Amino acid sequence: MEYEAIILCGGEGWRLKPDTWIPKPLLKISKQETLLDRQIGWLLKHEFTNVILAANRSFPESSFFTNPKVQPCIERTKLGTGGAVKRALPLINGDKFYVMNVDDIVFYDPRKLYEQATAGAAILLAQPQLPFGKVIMQENWITDFEHRPVLDVWVNAGHYVFSREVVMKYFPDEGDFEQKAMQEIAKAKHLKGLKYQGEWLTLNTMKDLIRIREHFEKIE
Repeated sequence: MEYEAIILCGGEGWRLKPDTWIPKPLLKISKQETLLDRQIGWLLKHEFTNVILAANRSFPESSFFTNPKVQPCIERTKLGTGGAVKRALPLINGDKFYVMNVDDIVFYDPRKLYEQATAGAAILLAQPQLPFGKVIMQENWITDFEHRPVLDVWVNAGHYVFSREVVMKYFPDEGDFEQKAMQEIAKAKHLKGLKYQGEWLTLNTMKDLIRIREHFEKIE
């Protein structure tokens, strides 16, 4: 099987402004890597042979952008995530392929998600962490505090596998796929979930960026 992926990296990162005006994919998350560098390298490490960057801008050169396994797909008008995937589809060789948000960092073997996509689609699920301290009470008395607990619910972690047929049938030519299209795919019994219990880092705010940099500094 050939492992192929589309990285959705066309977001403007408005929640990071005015702290930084650097495009989110090009933010440094460590001394060596940008966010986009990390995600491309992660896929190549797991034997992906075709990585497509679905974006609305050209990116500066880096060691990965000259790699023959990495190719851009630049949209000229804003297409949304669904339109971006459909526009990149002609660059995909096989029937099934990985789709991921550039700002969702996970630590697992992405090839495992292919195994779940037996009905045409699969989604990675994670348990979110409450950004606040949880208060434990008995009647009106506070008995304890729990610092930023992990919630007992499963949410979309921004990583998927889709078949070509599912994308062509359900994805919009313009607009996002995460809401209406995913509901239709689920109702049609095409969608399976893979529960992921490792660390899940999302980059939406400067606070997130600082936390991610601290994480990779510890690894280095």
